Amino acid sequence: MSRASVLLLGALALASCSGDTTTETRSAVEHGEVLFTQPELSPAPGNELACSDCHAAEPAPYLSGGSLAGATSRTTFWSGQELTLLGAINHCRYYFMLADEPWTGQEVEARAIYAYLESMTGDASPASFTIGDVVDPGPGSADRGKAVYRGACESCHGAAKTGLGAKTPTAPILPDETLAQHPLDEYTVEERRLVFVEKTRHGTFFGYGGQMPPLSVEVLSDAELADILTYLEVP
Repeated sequence: MSRASVLLLGALALASCSGDTTTETRSAVEHGEVLFTQPELSPAPGNELACSDCHAAEPAPYLSGGSLAGATSRTTFWSGQELTLLGAINHCRYYFMLADEPWTGQEVEARAIYAYLESMTGDASPASFTIGDVVDPGPGSADRGKAVYRGACESCHGAAKTGLGAKTPTAPILPDETLAQHPLDEYTVEERRLVFVEKTRHGTFFGYGGQMPPLSVEVLSDAELADILTYLEVP
């Protein structure tokens, strides 16, 4: 365990021990629960994302980050790429919330978030996360795709075709803006479909950029991805 993680655990021991029923502990948990839903956890100008946009206390459909119940007891994060909770939180704040300065674990916000996470009891097993192959998922159902789009995409990108209700202005209006960024005189029809697949599966990673988290096969199946592409009328 890193020194920063030791500091985090040590500093929070009094404020977030399981079973502690003091007013101070309850306040820390409540404070963390509020912070969990606020983009102000990152000081980056223009950030609109909060922890709750990707995570929940209990399993929920289409959330890319999955449930955080039991997270404080886990030994690995980010599919084994990170070994400390503090490091995993800092990864999220950097990649998705654009925060340049990592937390040390001493911040009031860090202490409160840890207290809230520790209040979520649950399975400590790391969540399964399969990136999946970047291949065309084939045809799907537009009717099913409409419902899947609303559950998996609309909260960030807004309504299809219009972007109405988008969480952040940097999220492209789907599918039009993404197709415009990949014109037919530079990309084949097959390549343009794969752009949507790759962005969905890789998110901001593998040189793609942006703030989008990757959606694993466990979160969004290939069949559901096919339904979304059909609903969006991606050629």
